[in-house]
Amino acid sequence: MKVTLTHIGAISLGRLLAIWSFVLGLIGLCIYGVISILLAILGIAAGVDLVQTLIGVAIVLVMGVVGLFVGAIVMFIVGFITATVYNIILGVGGGIDMDFNERK
Repeated sequence: MKVTLTHIGAISLGRLLAIWSFVLGLIGLCIYGVISILLAILGIAAGVDLVQTLIGVAIVLVMGVVGLFVGAIVMFIVGFITATVYNIILGVGGGIDMDFNERK
């Protein structure tokens, strides 16, 4: 089946990119958080001040969570702008031809 893509929903693309960036960022934050906690435990075992270490880990994790939301908002805006510009260009140049085949 041959179809032509003539419109992309700006809100849909923005929402999709925001969700993707949030999920991938969350996975990265979990890995980074585990590594930070392990390094903090290693630092405490080596004799570093406990309070300073805990404050450092807390700051890293809080900034990571804030970064997740900021990144998702930025990706929503990028997706919205991209789809809007794409739709404007489609008005001038036509659509994109795509072929879809049924699975066997």
